[in-house]
Amino acid sequence: MGVGPLRFGMSPEQVNAAMGEDAPHGVLSGSQRKWSRYHQHGVSAIFGSREQLVAVGVNAIYGPLVRWEGVVLVGRAPSEVRADIGRLALRHGVEAVPNVEGERDVPARGVSVGAVQQWLLDAEGFLQRGDGMVTDLLVTGPGLAEDPHGERNVASWRSNSRRRTPEPGPWPVRPERERPRWECVPLVGVGPLRFGMTPEQVSAALGGETPSSRHTYHPYPAGSLWEDQGDPAEERLIEERFEAAGVRAHYPWWEQDRGPFLGAVTALGRSGPQVLLDGIPLIGRPLTAVEADILGYLKDNDLGLRLQCSGDLEIHGLGVTVRTARVGDSVISEARLGAEQWYEE
Repeated sequence: MGVGPLRFGMSPEQVNAAMGEDAPHGVLSGSQRKWSRYHQHGVSAIFGSREQLVAVGVNAIYGPLVRWEGVVLVGRAPSEVRADIGRLALRHGVEAVPNVEGERDVPARGVSVGAVQQWLLDAEGFLQRGDGMVTDLLVTGPGLAEDPHGERNVASWRSNSRRRTPEPGPWPVRPERERPRWECVPLVGVGPLRFGMTPEQVSAALGGETPSSRHTYHPYPAGSLWEDQGDPAEERLIEERFEAAGVRAHYPWWEQDRGPFLGAVTALGRSGPQVLLDGIPLIGRPLTAVEADILGYLKDNDLGLRLQCSGDLEIHGLGVTVRTARVGDSVISEARLGAEQWYEE
């Protein structure tokens, strides 16, 4: 039982031999291998506690076209794969259940479908982000099918393969006519918000809205190397989400134990205000259209571009990053605007 030339229970050496490639990238826990990535094949081998193959991850862009009874499960529109899996599961009398990404798992077959942003080759052979979502795949061996992501090494591989928190839906999009229009003043602020504001000032600027969620951290956790540098019980705010305004406020720094202070704002693609950068609308549009406008803006203003690890495009020196938000089988644009200190850190 396995995928292609791989069989569950193989050792790392046997997997290397079957792939005809020594994995150039992998993650170890002590001396034990947790998972290995085979770039030439677009496949990841995930190992259990005894270094036996327990799962195989298949890349959406580079991976082989894995099939179940002739149905391709990789590199397709997620809604199409969900429908096909539902039909196959019904035919075989097995259950297809929703997973954390809004796609489908079939525990009886060890199949777990995920969704990632589409990447395409441009005219010069370079990868660039597309406007769609496509499926990738995790196939598990016996013992993991019921809860594949509960296994520690599978979870490690998945978190490494995902640059964003999954967006399982639903994906309602605020109509353009209902979005307030905010001007972006690079490195200074956006709309009514100014970098350096306190959380109380941010809430007041947003009409007194109370954040729907808050994220905090402990800078001096007990048992850490930093425990003696402060109070282990101290808790610091790093992010607030405002649903009505459609923004996330980020608080990255403190000064002389004072803070937190607003360092960046994310205008959400599905629900946020329309942010204008010198007249260019950045929010809720097809990603490729926004990136084309940005490239023209860079050329006209002699500015540089920085590609982040996530694939997001940052206008270097302006603190403006074009991001994406999922809407079913597609993605739309959102933006993060930050102070100079945010991008330096």
